[in-house]
Amino acid sequence: MKEPSAIIALLSDLGTKDFFVGAMKGEILKINPRATIVDISHNLPKFNCWTASFVLAQATKSFPPGSIFVVVVDPGVGSCRKCVLLETRSGHYFIAPDNGVLTLVIKEFGKKSVREIRNRALMAKHVSHTFHGRDIMAPVAAHLSLGAKPEEVGPEIDELELLPVRRVKKERNRIVGSVVHIDDFGNIVTNIPEAMIDLNPGEKVKVRVNGKEVHAMFGLTFCDVSAGEYVCFVGSTGFLEFSKNQDNAASDLKVKVGDEFVLVGVSE
Repeated sequence: MKEPSAIIALLSDLGTKDFFVGAMKGEILKINPRATIVDISHNLPKFNCWTASFVLAQATKSFPPGSIFVVVVDPGVGSCRKCVLLETRSGHYFIAPDNGVLTLVIKEFGKKSVREIRNRALMAKHVSHTFHGRDIMAPVAAHLSLGAKPEEVGPEIDELELLPVRRVKKERNRIVGSVVHIDDFGNIVTNIPEAMIDLNPGEKVKVRVNGKEVHAMFGLTFCDVSAGEYVCFVGSTGFLEFSKNQDNAASDLKVKVGDEFVLVGVSE
């Protein structure tokens, strides 16, 4: 059995007002008192599997191989949906409901194996119908951190539920993508990668989103424009972001995840 030193990272929409997150940590610590538990976030939009998938993929980039992620965004809890263990080619482990939250992790890091969690011995003594994060996922993560093998959790399965991923299209001086995330500041994150952007800082652009068209500047960071002005830039994710400096662009334009996002050169 390996040294109990694996990182267990938690991501959920459970919030912090109730006992839920603390109970999950308690179940982990009962099994592995030396576990290193990291909170990624517990304030994801409720039931939003797409945002969970995006945040998870971005956070994973900063964790070493061997880290174990527990994802509890689970609107289908207690139904026929599976709880699964994914091992990626990067050596990370993900315990989650099979509802699409692992889509972008698989796209980014590749799938090595997926198993349905069935081994009752690795779960809590009593498994409720409505809190599998505490009773199934957290205990399984703790056992893995102590050296349990992936094959112990249950049988390998071939397929996972995946969310639809909209392709980015480039048409002359237009790039058509979509909104994949809105951060807590109201910055709009798109799926347009840096490699597709042929702009220099200081160039003017137009953005079309949610039936609105606004003018902006392409820059390197927020303060390349004055407060209250719009700016596009490649953010820390490596994708195009759209912001209103010291304001909330998403709220201002009533943008939501999934909206089409069009970046247009001023020469159109």
